[in-house]
Amino acid sequence: MHNQDAIALPLPVSCSLYMPKFCFIVLLTLLVISACSSFGCQLQNRNIDVVSSSRASPVVFHPVQHLMGQTLIPTHPQRVVVLDPWIVEIPLALGFNVVGVPDPAKTLQGIGLANKHPGIEDIGALLSPNMEKVMAVKPDLILGTKRNRDTYSLWSHIAPTILLKIENSGDWKQPFMPAAKALGKTEVAQRIIEQYNARLAEFKQKMGSQLKETVVSVVRLMPQTINLLTKGAFSGVIIEDAGLIRPPLQNLDAVATQKKWGSPISFNISSEIVAQIDGNVLFLPLFGFKDPTEANNAVHQFMAEPLWSKLKVVKQGKFHVISGFYWQGSSYISANRVLDDLFTYLVKG
Repeated sequence: MHNQDAIALPLPVSCSLYMPKFCFIVLLTLLVISACSSFGCQLQNRNIDVVSSSRASPVVFHPVQHLMGQTLIPTHPQRVVVLDPWIVEIPLALGFNVVGVPDPAKTLQGIGLANKHPGIEDIGALLSPNMEKVMAVKPDLILGTKRNRDTYSLWSHIAPTILLKIENSGDWKQPFMPAAKALGKTEVAQRIIEQYNARLAEFKQKMGSQLKETVVSVVRLMPQTINLLTKGAFSGVIIEDAGLIRPPLQNLDAVATQKKWGSPISFNISSEIVAQIDGNVLFLPLFGFKDPTEANNAVHQFMAEPLWSKLKVVKQGKFHVISGFYWQGSSYISANRVLDDLFTYLVKG
């Protein structure tokens, strides 16, 4: 055995001298076999691990294009945080579990949803959510708007974050379907839109010939301010969808309102032009008051204006104070509540 080993040792040298091609092939084959034996089991086991783990807890992501670029988000998010209360209606309408929103008591109470979603956590002030509070609710998706653009990178470190594009309240329809598409709820969103349109058709049918003869005025009462909402506002879009008429001062779209008054949805008026807010019906949504007492005082002060009692709509008792925030809402939940009011106060019988 010792002699055989001694004879075998110089064989590669002999091979390299006289049969280089054959030697190269043999050595290459040995290297491949060695590599396969070393790594083959690891690769196989790795594939098995991926399959088994995906079956145990599948987490599927898909790319979504949004205001800040492209982000991978979970296809079926289970815990959604909303940074900007302006868009909280969208995931709620689509049936998602919202676990955090700034000042939920104020945000949800104003649109009539506080009792339906009591478990939503407070993540801070309306325009400055608290990062620690957001982390504490362990979201798997964060939704915001361009108002959260400056802190986007920070939120993205907590969970996948997408920012929806919305310019003003009159654009409330624009982000709904893109958001639904991003969240995998296009069919649900389509049904919501169809139901809204069906209700509009029903309203128009019930109004009949009165539809084009009904002038609807909307005056927003705020602390120290009387504010007219035009067709460019959230409620203005719904009133126009319903086929109703607006007083001349309010019959302006977002572009015209912006050009004339510097805001796309509203403008302040003085008591001297109160007479120009008249109509067949007057809605008085309240906004920005600390409590009901302050709001009631503002209503009484408005009614005490000398020209108030001379308005046709007041003489006929066709004015309605709206204490909820939904006339200044942001999606189809509030839109349907505005439609409820139109049915209640305008449709006879």
